[in-house]
Amino acid sequence: MTTERRIYPRINTDIPAELSTQDGVSVDVTLINISLGGMLVEGGPDLNQLKPPVVGAPLEIYVHFGLNNRPVHCLCRVVYNQRQSQHCMRYGLAILSIDDQAAESLQSFIKSKLN
Repeated sequence: MTTERRIYPRINTDIPAELSTQDGVSVDVTLINISLGGMLVEGGPDLNQLKPPVVGAPLEIYVHFGLNNRPVHCLCRVVYNQRQSQHCMRYGLAILSIDDQAAESLQSFIKSKLN
C-alpha cells in the first residue's frame, strides 16, 4: 500500500459550487477544501445522479464556483467518494484542466490564506 502524498497545501473553505456533467446534469455542492491540484466537495444524495458517459469509465465533471469575486470553471475527475451519512456524500476531485485566469484566482486565494 502506498502512502498518499499531497503536493499542494489544502485550504479549508465553505464555498458554494455547482458540479455538472457533459450531458447537462448539475448538482449544487459545497467546497470543503481546495488546493492547486484538487478539491473536496460535499453534497446530498443527488450526487448519485452524476454518472460517467460509459459504465466503468472515470467520472469527469465540470466544477463552477467563485473566488475573490471572479468565476472559476474547471474540469475535474472524481478520484474517490465517501458517504458521510444517508444524506451527505463527499467527492475528492483532481483538477484536469483550468484556464489561466481561473488558475491565477485559485493561486491568489490559496496564497492569501497561507499568509
